[in-house]
Amino acid sequence: MCGIAGAYDPVGRVPLGRLQRMSELMRHRGPEDEGIALFDARNSRSLILGGPDTPEAVYAADLGYTPGRGRSDSPGLLLGMAVHAGLVHRRLSFLDLSPAGHGPMSDPTGELWITYNGEVYNYLELRAELQALGDEFHTGTDTEVILAAYRRWGRDCLRRMNGMFAFALWDARRREMFCARDRFGVKPFYYQWEDGAFTFASDPRTLVLSRARPPAVHAEAVLDFIALDWVDHQPPTFFAGLRQLPAAHCLVVGESGMALSEWWRLDPSRRAAGTPEDWAHEFADRFTDAVKIRLRADVEVGSCLSGGLDSSAVVTTATNELGQPMHAFTCAYDEGPAFDERPHVRAVVDATGVRSHLVVPDGADFWTAFDAITDFQGEPTAGAGLYSQWKVMELAHHAGLKALLDGQGGDETLAGYGRYLPTRLRDLLRAGRLLEFARLFGPVSDRLGASTTLALTFEPWLPAALVGGLRRRFGQAKDRVLSPMVRAAARARAAALPKPPSAFDTGLLNHLAFDTLTRMLPSLLRYEDRNSMAFSIETRLPFLDYRLVEFAFSLPDTQRLDGTTTKVVLRRALADRIPPAVLERRDKMGFETPADLWLRGRHAAEVRRRLLEPGPLHEWLDPVALENELDDYLEARRATGPQVWRWLSLESWLRRYVVNPSFTARPAPASFPAQRLSTFDDLRAPDWETAPGAASR
Repeated sequence: MCGIAGAYDPVGRVPLGRLQRMSELMRHRGPEDEGIALFDARNSRSLILGGPDTPEAVYAADLGYTPGRGRSDSPGLLLGMAVHAGLVHRRLSFLDLSPAGHGPMSDPTGELWITYNGEVYNYLELRAELQALGDEFHTGTDTEVILAAYRRWGRDCLRRMNGMFAFALWDARRREMFCARDRFGVKPFYYQWEDGAFTFASDPRTLVLSRARPPAVHAEAVLDFIALDWVDHQPPTFFAGLRQLPAAHCLVVGESGMALSEWWRLDPSRRAAGTPEDWAHEFADRFTDAVKIRLRADVEVGSCLSGGLDSSAVVTTATNELGQPMHAFTCAYDEGPAFDERPHVRAVVDATGVRSHLVVPDGADFWTAFDAITDFQGEPTAGAGLYSQWKVMELAHHAGLKALLDGQGGDETLAGYGRYLPTRLRDLLRAGRLLEFARLFGPVSDRLGASTTLALTFEPWLPAALVGGLRRRFGQAKDRVLSPMVRAAARARAAALPKPPSAFDTGLLNHLAFDTLTRMLPSLLRYEDRNSMAFSIETRLPFLDYRLVEFAFSLPDTQRLDGTTTKVVLRRALADRIPPAVLERRDKMGFETPADLWLRGRHAAEVRRRLLEPGPLHEWLDPVALENELDDYLEARRATGPQVWRWLSLESWLRRYVVNPSFTARPAPASFPAQRLSTFDDLRAPDWETAPGAASR
């Protein structure tokens, strides 16, 4: 169940045509069923409608929320209804695959209605608790559990839920709409609040392309993106007037207006008791349960497998819990070891017996995939790793799976990136632990480079003008290509960016909390949601089980970093299940993609055309400076690949959403052009040739 939308206008009339259009635009998020529920707030009347993708079995089901039934006598009464509220649901089914899972769903009284995206993984435990209190259940869905939990506990039900979710609940008793988003924002929720009317959807493209008026650019979001490398760090989006509900927040919209509130946050004062051995055991128990409950489904659940520590932990744990091989999906490249983790993937395959699927793109379809990513993301993106992720989701879709586990979140909560090492050095300096600082400085310099280590460690104490000048001269060409007006605006904008918290005991914990909640993870979750949903796939993230995250943040820093070794507690806790070749890895690769090789080679002319032809991009970037920087990049004089991706992404987004916003996004392609595709046990083969029967280039 993965696509939601709706509207509420306490004094006007909700436009049915726009609700239907939003349902069409979200079809990829839920192609198996659709429904619309309309409500008259004056008299609690409701009208339930189906659509082209509503199965006949749903119409035939004897349910209070079946299309054509409800509290009005017939669909013809729509003309007499003052439709103040409407909910839209697009279903991708995982629990109770019968018509009973149709949405929007109501409780038995017909007073509460919900459209819901996500999974409440502890729904069985909540269901048992509610049954003990006298509640009855008639479906096998977690949706019904949310309705009962809200009726029993009100808004406090959110604190009892362990999962990823975004939902809107119409409460006819109070004539208000209650909306909520999970703790980390795994599931999206976007909304507009204009002239007292509220409209929401699972993605910005659904809201933008269903409106009569053309979209307008939110200039601050573009400035943050191209000048400061910030994205998805605040509620406003790239579209003016369109916001996202922050993670761990809920809102209520009623006749008196809209109220927003936070319902969860990390507790900086929490400290784990025990010894390192106790912590390793507890981490293993919590992680295992996080994986176990994310395997709850009435469909097959597979997993992404990159060969890194996090995805290997997920796959080995899930295989143990299932007691049988699962499907695992990998993307690799032939351009060299910097883009190829197949030896590590093979170690996991051999240890677990998973049914491995491998795709080896050669980049010939790069621009087709690039523009499709723009279509489905709906906003600019910040790195070439999205291409690799897109190919993994395409591969899983081709194999017929629609639920995948993934290792997202482990790096931000357990200090998996090298950039956390200078923060650790800084903490040692501040604590006066000079001998430990001296011992660690050399290994960190060996890993990051001496000049980088010095600059990042001492950055807080260096003059801002010096830091800015060095970044402009040696960095990613951000300032160098901005038009003078945009450059001035960006420098003023920098002061308004979010700042790291200071409530935790160490700079490292503050850094991790900032990246988890604000700086890094929100954009990664957005990318994963849109890329997976483009292929009607739901991804589930065990590392973002809130019990595991809260425990991780209660541990001392030595359980994250030991010298330059990262994710210490994870390595100790899961040493008995992760293959040694993976467990002992000290390098860090994250969906590495040979985009620089492709863009400097066969695609160089298209890069020049897209970036240098007159167009809306040049309202933000100086074309002369841009051409100079592009020449340096294409001739490999500057390593500015991440910034080139951002320029290309912004250009594609401006062209497709601002200049020509009337396009209808195509369904994700089902074919596999220009790549090698392998399936099942190909990773067990002694070589890496295409498996028999697989497509080949």
